[in-house]
Amino acid sequence: MSQPRTPVLPARLALATLLAPLLLSGCFSIGGDKTTLEVYAPRTTITTNPEWPSLDATVAISEPSASTALDSNRIAVRPVPGRLQVYAGATWSDNAPVLVQSALVSAFDQSGKFKAVSRPTDDVAADLLLQLDLRQFEAVYGEDARRPTVVIELRATLIDQRKHQVLGSRTVRVEQPSEEKKLREVVPVFEAALSEAATTLVPWVLEKGAASR
Repeated sequence: MSQPRTPVLPARLALATLLAPLLLSGCFSIGGDKTTLEVYAPRTTITTNPEWPSLDATVAISEPSASTALDSNRIAVRPVPGRLQVYAGATWSDNAPVLVQSALVSAFDQSGKFKAVSRPTDDVAADLLLQLDLRQFEAVYGEDARRPTVVIELRATLIDQRKHQVLGSRTVRVEQPSEEKKLREVVPVFEAALSEAATTLVPWVLEKGAASR
């Protein structure tokens, strides 16, 4: 007599069933469970200082390298020191390194101080290449803190591609406290932090680039 057969889940469904508890355990929720997915696309603005020089050179801004935890479209948060999680029910519009690259390309272009601003391509060789390492891009709660501080840390290296020469390296770290704790109020703080990082990098690239002309 044949034995009743146990239903077999399709491979993808079975994998999703196994992974769901693991994924949800790393989510951080404020104000109850999310029923819809919210997608955020932060923008940057930059106020150009009239004293900044103009540079008759093209600059390409690379996609930052990042750890596996940060190379994601999930919005990172540290609810307690030493624990990295993600906000539930929300994502960035792209992976964090791509988001940062797009924000900086936009800000550098807004400055109007360069001949052209682009992403690295095989077709166009820029005069300068800004290489980046994204080390932090998250909302951080300190001990006993009720509201997070947005922390962005970038390691930047500027290369003169015509001379095959490193012009300089620096670390840019921005800490912007949020007055609110809900994510929709924290996202504008990410925007402000990105804008501050860009406002720090633009004159530095102009200064280093001008010195190498």
